Amino acid sequence: MDLSEAAETLYAAPPADFVTTRTRLATAAKKAADPRLAEDIRALRKPTTVAWLLNLVARTEPAVIADLRDLGERMRTAQAKGDGTALAEARPERHERIEALVATVRGLAEERGRRFGPAARDQVADTAVAALADEASGRALASGQLLRALRYAGFGEVELDDAVATPLRLVPPVPAGEEPEEELDEAAARRAAELEEARDRLRETERELSAARLARSEAEQALADATARVEELEGEVARAGERVEVLARG
Repeated sequence: MDLSEAAETLYAAPPADFVTTRTRLATAAKKAADPRLAEDIRALRKPTTVAWLLNLVARTEPAVIADLRDLGERMRTAQAKGDGTALAEARPERHERIEALVATVRGLAEERGRRFGPAARDQVADTAVAALADEASGRALASGQLLRALRYAGFGEVELDDAVATPLRLVPPVPAGEEPEEELDEAAARRAAELEEARDRLRETERELSAARLARSEAEQALADATARVEELEGEVARAGERVEVLARG
């Protein structure tokens, strides 16, 4: 047993059994002469109720999350290309995927006698938005090891350090061929470091650009909706004013 296997078992357990299960797993690691693993297991934290329900979705209804992640990938690709038409066309599906996750969590909560109020609904929706906007958040949601709901601030990456039980399992391994050779001289090593730094900066800038494009697209849609509403209300005011004048003239 390693930490990932222990976490998988622990976060599949009902909340009422969390502490007991954690103690059992830590004790087993200690008996196996692995005190470090036992310590790591004891450090695993209990998820919030919403996170526990989202973890249930990952285990019992994985297709709901898979559909959400697939849409997120398509929308991020459209953002990177500046394809406003594709983003606009994806908007109805975006709403459907968010509501599908909310409905699935609500159903699981009701089946288990858990209250699912407006605050919980908002947290699930926020997590869906984060999974759509941020690829790592999608993997975190699919991991079944969330500790809390996720929230996307509208730019950059979602902070996951305290959101997933074992964050390192979300990081893809670096291919061996990409690791710098020990034989590199100082100048070559410096160039390699500068290149890696430049690549990191490029990736970060691309993520910020994608987030900015998404924010702009949503703002444009909000403006269009508000403009339509203003026009609708102006018409209603005009008609109401005409009605008042007719009645006032008797």
